[in-house]
Amino acid sequence: MDEDTLAITSSALVDESISRVELHAHPPFASATFNSNDEIRIAVNQQDLCVVPSQSELHIAGRLTKADGTPAEATELINNAICFLFEELRYELNGVEIDRCRNVGLTSLMKGHVSYRPGHEYWLQNAGWTAIDETGGQTDENGYSDVFIPLRMLLGFCEDYQKIIVNAQHQLILTSTDHNAIVRAAPNWGQSSRKLPHNAVTHGMDVTSRSRL
Repeated sequence: MDEDTLAITSSALVDESISRVELHAHPPFASATFNSNDEIRIAVNQQDLCVVPSQSELHIAGRLTKADGTPAEATELINNAICFLFEELRYELNGVEIDRCRNVGLTSLMKGHVSYRPGHEYWLQNAGWTAIDETGGQTDENGYSDVFIPLRMLLGFCEDYQKIIVNAQHQLILTSTDHNAIVRAAPNWGQSSRKLPHNAVTHGMDVTSRSRL
């Protein structure tokens, strides 16, 4: 039996090192379009923040329409379609590239099929995934789509490094492509941003010495 089980007189331990967590949206710099070879930069330039890259998400919203602006009826998004909009994804920390992913859609699709479990079904749906034997379902009746893709699905750094990062500049760089995401018609992706948790750490805490937060 564990000795801690019998230590009934010991004081309760309350971890108050993190006082609150806020989720902030960081839009791209100038280009919010998804034309082929467009470079989209999403930067966090404030260096007085405690952020958690492993819990950040890429938010993409848009509409699948025909040339006349009406909802596309005979067009469907493929599984993991949003990731196929990007040819390359890079993560920079203080101007230094620390991770890169090429062929984002294909890479994340192959990794997902061998690593995701049935319990991941609900958040995978929010990220634009469908079951192998299903098609469509990623847009509503008016053609609108809104997905949140956890960066841990795309970058090994965000999957493996679970700690906070303090006082650093973060930059997510995406190179877009217009191939392989849809069947028959082109979507109009109008909004992109990165959702990044900001942690408020209790004054006086030595965050560099903590292994978990």
